[in-house]
Amino acid sequence: MPFTGPRPGSGPGRGGRPGRVFTVVSLLDSLGTGLYLAGGTVYFVQGVGLSPAQLGMGLALAGGAGFLATVPVGLLADRCGARPVLIGLQLWLAAAFTALAFVHGPLAFAAVCSLMTMAERSAPPMIQAVVADLMGGAEQVGAMARIRTVRNVGYALGALLATPLMAVHELWTFRVLLLGNAVSYVVAALLLRTVAVPRRAGGPAVPGPRRSRLPRGLGDRRFLAVTGLNGVLVLHQTMLNVGLPLWVVRHTSAPVASVPLLFALNTALVIGLQVRFSRDPRQEGRNRRSLRWAAWLLAATGVLMALSAGPGRAGALVLLVLAVGTLTAGELWQSIAGWALPVDHAPEGRRAEYLSVFNLGVTVQAVLGPLAVTAVVALGPRGWLLLTAVFSAAALLSAPVLRALERARPLPAVAPPLQRQGESA
Repeated sequence: MPFTGPRPGSGPGRGGRPGRVFTVVSLLDSLGTGLYLAGGTVYFVQGVGLSPAQLGMGLALAGGAGFLATVPVGLLADRCGARPVLIGLQLWLAAAFTALAFVHGPLAFAAVCSLMTMAERSAPPMIQAVVADLMGGAEQVGAMARIRTVRNVGYALGALLATPLMAVHELWTFRVLLLGNAVSYVVAALLLRTVAVPRRAGGPAVPGPRRSRLPRGLGDRRFLAVTGLNGVLVLHQTMLNVGLPLWVVRHTSAPVASVPLLFALNTALVIGLQVRFSRDPRQEGRNRRSLRWAAWLLAATGVLMALSAGPGRAGALVLLVLAVGTLTAGELWQSIAGWALPVDHAPEGRRAEYLSVFNLGVTVQAVLGPLAVTAVVALGPRGWLLLTAVFSAAALLSAPVLRALERARPLPAVAPPLQRQGESA
């Protein structure tokens, strides 16, 4: 549908106050998350006293809670606005991380972690919805690419800042990590209050079907097919975080010390290339190309991982570096499609809902992905070749699945002009 938004240069993808605010918010958010990821697991086991089984069970329950919360939060955002819901989620996360710093016992841990994960899983679609409210099309994809680049810088800085605190290895230092993350969410919420998001001015309502109480996105079979396809490709996250270190340790001659270096290579490539990858001047068929290229590159990654089990140390390291390169390229193309698809195909008035439904594929992957990838590693090279076959099938299916969705894309409607929140109609 036609979009009349802020003037060029005023959105988060470029200059202007919204761009600066989103850059700072993304940096603060990822900085706090980097602190938490660096020391959270050690704190829960050594500080809280959880066993590995209790930790795993708590995280599994939290993952289920996050899955169930995503779509209802999206429905709420379509009714109340994405920005106020995103601000509420930031404050929710601040409260959850504060509670997590003083939690005792497995039941309390599972409860607080579930509340935290509900907000964590619901926040990314809301961020994308706010950005889409400020701009559309290629500019929105470019904005998300810049936000992701800044977030990767923040993750790295957070991990570095956590290093001296973890070296002290005292309970209070781990609590500082969690409370520092909580503070970052409060500051982010305050900054988001200063962003003026366009809204529809008064005017004739856009005709359409009567809104049902049930999420329409969950009944859209074509959209769910694309959501599932994207969820398969998001497996690249678990391939890197779980599959790569396990494979290096158990099945290759590469030194264990190469694992953090391979992670650093992935981070550096994402920071350096994400924005460049998003600059695709050919908008027609962009989503189909992005999904197809992502699938083929991930298929190639599976082949390279399988081959890395054979040669000696130097040969294995070369193949692993190439595998990280193809995996990162697949990750970049998948991200571009993931930002554009739900925004491009969401019906009028249901953007946040469709973004939340689309994010369910990511959530399911986070729950089932570790099981699938550990099974792949256990099978040895045959497991990676089996995964290659899955990605190859995804590449072949991407074009027909996307074309089916494009044929069912809602017809453009003439929309009334947009106003900033707070302006009179």
